Amino acid sequence: MATQRSFGRQQSIDATGKSGKNYLLTIGIDTYRQWQPLSNAVKDAQDFADVLTSQYQFEKENIFTLFNEQATETNIYQALRDMKRRLEPLDNLIVYYSGHGHYDDEFDEGYWIPVNAKPNDESNFISNANIVKRINALDTQHTLLIVDSCFSGSLVVRKRNAIPDERFKSRRILASGRHETVSDGKKGENSPFSAGILTYLRKNTSPKLDATSIIKFVKDYVFTQAKQHPVDGRIQNSADEGGEFVFYLRRDEEAVWQEVCQADKVVEYRNYIAGFPAGKYVAAANRKINLLEEDEIWSSTKINDTELGYEDYISKYAPSGKYVTEAKERLSKLKENRKERQKAQQEIAARESERTQLRQSFDELVKNAESLFGDRKLEEARSKYRAALQAHLPGFAPTQEYLEEQINLCQSNIAFLGHYENGKAALQQENYRLAIEYFQEALKINNNAKVEKLITHCQQQMQNSRRKPSSGSGRAQTRSFSGASTTPAPKRRIGMWIGVGVAVSLVLLLVIGAVINEAGLDDYNNGYNETTIYDDNQQNISTPTNPTTADLLMGSWQVSTINVIRDGVAYNATAEDQSLLLLIGAVYNFQSNGVVTLSTEFGSENIYYSLNGNNIYVQAQGYSTGVVNYVDRQTLQLTLPFTNYYGVHMLQFNLVRY
Repeated sequence: MATQRSFGRQQSIDATGKSGKNYLLTIGIDTYRQWQPLSNAVKDAQDFADVLTSQYQFEKENIFTLFNEQATETNIYQALRDMKRRLEPLDNLIVYYSGHGHYDDEFDEGYWIPVNAKPNDESNFISNANIVKRINALDTQHTLLIVDSCFSGSLVVRKRNAIPDERFKSRRILASGRHETVSDGKKGENSPFSAGILTYLRKNTSPKLDATSIIKFVKDYVFTQAKQHPVDGRIQNSADEGGEFVFYLRRDEEAVWQEVCQADKVVEYRNYIAGFPAGKYVAAANRKINLLEEDEIWSSTKINDTELGYEDYISKYAPSGKYVTEAKERLSKLKENRKERQKAQQEIAARESERTQLRQSFDELVKNAESLFGDRKLEEARSKYRAALQAHLPGFAPTQEYLEEQINLCQSNIAFLGHYENGKAALQQENYRLAIEYFQEALKINNNAKVEKLITHCQQQMQNSRRKPSSGSGRAQTRSFSGASTTPAPKRRIGMWIGVGVAVSLVLLLVIGAVINEAGLDDYNNGYNETTIYDDNQQNISTPTNPTTADLLMGSWQVSTINVIRDGVAYNATAEDQSLLLLIGAVYNFQSNGVVTLSTEFGSENIYYSLNGNNIYVQAQGYSTGVVNYVDRQTLQLTLPFTNYYGVHMLQFNLVRY
């Protein structure tokens, strides 16, 4: 026997005990009078009606159809008028249309094409505006409009997340495509859109099935089969409250009881009692629940692993419960752990004042260091950064890795400038050989184009000197080496090491940083500038360079797709992990001060970042060093290893200029 519940939850029953009915108006047109015939529209509409009456709680007397010659403009409007007169406020209605559609670009309007419509004559077309107007006039609990036609997406004008509660009214649309033509499918079969709906409805075994689940399945199914893009939304200016349309299976009590006994779980017996409160197996179900409940409660208690859970279990089953001894031992351990945490928290609270003062001192040191670094007072900046590093505690920003990087930048700049200044002094004394030695030491720290030019200039001067009389040349060399002997060459300093840390709670993409600009001293090491170098004839010997990776990365980028790479093949990562959809559309604004601003629908956040060549250092939980695969002024692709409980995954992020 069928269950007594109609469409919707028990809350849809009014004070008199009367529940709402389920209605279906289905329209299918294959044999048009003057339009190209279709193959499967009527079959799709009929199959949809059949699955609702055979498997779900839709009665045949509440199914209304308009097929082929019946589906004129007048009859469609009259059918909607009849539905308005028939429907009660607790009733639910599905309107299913399968046929031709038309879109007028000039007036931005979509249409259904009835059987009697003429091409290039809109007088018999049924506009979206008229459809929505009549749907809004229907007083129902839920109305679901399903449209399988070309350009059907023009009906979808507003989206809103569903509330998974059918007590709230819903006015919802599911269309087979956006502003696009859609497939009719092979003759004698179903369209891809209809096939997706029917497949899910036929294979469902859950007692109730919400519309959101169907819509999600159909979108993935249709895109895979036909590369169409089904869309859904809420009807504009309607009585929609964001509720949910739910299909209930037409179930037989005997079959349900057999399935419940086979599953032999408390939740299944409870579902049986809820579905058949006066059923003949209710007493047996309660006995089964009493036998199984302790094991399931204990299993749930262990999963939650809380003091309250163990206390509840002990209070219910002491002293003879199967797991009482184990529960008491675990409860004692949890209480001991809680006391230790409380003690640690008290110690932290006692030091909070000291920490606050240290934080203020730390912030002031960092502020002074950044200011000195910007003013190119590198030795003073290095001293301040070191003092800030000594005062750093977990949770302080910027991170310890950033401070170490800045100290290394200062050290590297100081060493570079020392060699560079010594080289300039030797150059002014016309001691070209010694100048070359200093400039070469500078190049070991930074491969700078200006320094390379100065080396070339010194080499040319030395060649010119060899062409002069030997006596003059010898005296020049004597003066040069004599001058050099008073200034010993400084030792080469250790190269910079960039550390990478994990300091972000959200699992987000936080990457890319400042790199040493190889084009000249104007962009050397995060903003250090040196004056332009001239040769003896006052000619500027600096040369223009192409934009670097750092130059190309500046500005805003938007995430378009995320793939996972396996055996050299890219797969859609968001299909495997829905949480990654939060990153689709996220915007990253890269700034030259080493900060990237992340903007999503949840807000914005500033992150520190760094890049060394094509190696990306990621400061996000689970991510490690990756690679910039490609970047130009419009597109960016990078690959990052991500580690979680299941192993290491190579994620490929594709971004476009925003």
